[in-house]
Amino acid sequence: MKQSSISRGKGSGEGERHSPPLTGQVKHRGLSLRTKFALFTALAITIAAIILVITAYQSVKQSVETEIDEGGIRLVKTLAAFDFNYWNDMQEKGKNPLAKIIGENANKMGIEIPTIINLLITNKQQESVIGINLVGVRLADSHMLYITPDGIEVEEGEYLENIIGSRIRTRSYKKTIISSEGLREGYILLFLSAKKIDEVLNKVFVSFLGPAVLAVIFGALVGFFIAGQVTKSLKILMSDMDIVSRGNLDHQSYAYSSDEIGILTLTFNRMTKSLKVAREKEIEAKALERELNIAQQIQTNLLPKKIPVITGYDIGTFYRPSREVGGDYYDLIQIDENNLGIIVADVSGKGIPGSMVMTMTRSLVRMESTRNLSPADTLRKINRILATDVRRGMFVTAMYLILNIKAKTILVSSAGHNPLVVWHQARHTYELINPNGIALGFDRGIVFEKTIKEQLIQLFPGDRFVLYTDGVIEEMNAHQEEFGSERFYKLVGQLTDHPSEVFIKQIVKILDGHKGAAPQHDDITLVSVKVTV
Repeated sequence: MKQSSISRGKGSGEGERHSPPLTGQVKHRGLSLRTKFALFTALAITIAAIILVITAYQSVKQSVETEIDEGGIRLVKTLAAFDFNYWNDMQEKGKNPLAKIIGENANKMGIEIPTIINLLITNKQQESVIGINLVGVRLADSHMLYITPDGIEVEEGEYLENIIGSRIRTRSYKKTIISSEGLREGYILLFLSAKKIDEVLNKVFVSFLGPAVLAVIFGALVGFFIAGQVTKSLKILMSDMDIVSRGNLDHQSYAYSSDEIGILTLTFNRMTKSLKVAREKEIEAKALERELNIAQQIQTNLLPKKIPVITGYDIGTFYRPSREVGGDYYDLIQIDENNLGIIVADVSGKGIPGSMVMTMTRSLVRMESTRNLSPADTLRKINRILATDVRRGMFVTAMYLILNIKAKTILVSSAGHNPLVVWHQARHTYELINPNGIALGFDRGIVFEKTIKEQLIQLFPGDRFVLYTDGVIEEMNAHQEEFGSERFYKLVGQLTDHPSEVFIKQIVKILDGHKGAAPQHDDITLVSVKVTV
């Protein structure tokens, strides 16, 4: 028998091949695999032995019964060959020729004389003429077995010598005596003991029982031995699994055969490697998650912590990234006591890279907006630095304006951003303000500086202006349908009478209703200012 062999792996520094102790492993409940294997083998041999004994028993029984029947049939046929007048003559002369005939012919016919219990030759009036035992006999609980082609009736039952006599299992053979004229003159009835059948069958049973029991015991021992050889490899593999389950994912098992155990071992090794890779990725994912949480906290801290309270103006803001950290940015910068800088920016890209560029942009805006009342000039200075530091392909769109609190004017510059929406309360209409300009970081010099422009807008009580990023108008639902610019512009006019905080909450609520169960497509940033007096 080819044995599947497994050795302990070298993940724990073990080099030699051995069967490791199983201490510390999870103990199985119930019978072991080795014991089950032995029991199933013994059961299979037991069933085979039972079938063999039953088959042999039935075969021997049939053979013995056939042998007895053949002797009985031959004997009654021989006796029935004599004319009934012959038996009458013998009876009148006081002679009984049966003993002589049986003594001379019984053994030749395959019948042992002790087997003959009784023999009766009877006339047609059922009067006993001659026999071995001339007492009345009958079979109890008899049943017909068959009738031969010669008309011999074969029955089986229990022989009763008298009412209180002992019972012996007996087979009877009945043959009609026909005269020379062809008339029925009587019949011959032979009773043969079936005891021999029982004796032979008992011997057969005993002779087969011993070897069958030995075969079962031997089969159990062989099954136990074979199971031990098979489960030896499984025990080693179980030990290796226990080592891996305790966290040692560097541990490997070694298979030295290509049978099922060997394949299972190779599969286990692949699984262990996959678990190791999965655990490493999980550790990396958790580390990245911690870093993202830190980045999110940093980004949140970079946003304005308080909304400035300015007499005559109502300011509201909203920011929600599509991921843990985003590339959108807004800021409210108090340039001096009469001027407030407001900026909304959108970095191309999301996640950590976008967040880093956003952080850089915020720092530059804070630095370059100090005492600078020109939004265009501020953006030029920011671009000179930003364009040299961001990698090629990344850029920042921005809408930057300076609100003159006393004059109620806004001076607006756009670096390739979405238009500023200005609602004129007196005219009940909106205006889109989008001065010429390209994105920050897109060009490193003269093109940006020549392109960037400024536009002055006069505000009146009741007017409102809204800065936003494209995540607002590009918000998509499950059918990939965008919210749309025109819908957003009209919404500004419909909700403009609300305070800025409520105004923005209502817009976000409508955006979320449009999005439904779909994921958020992009970062969303909103800043709205309303002139109250």
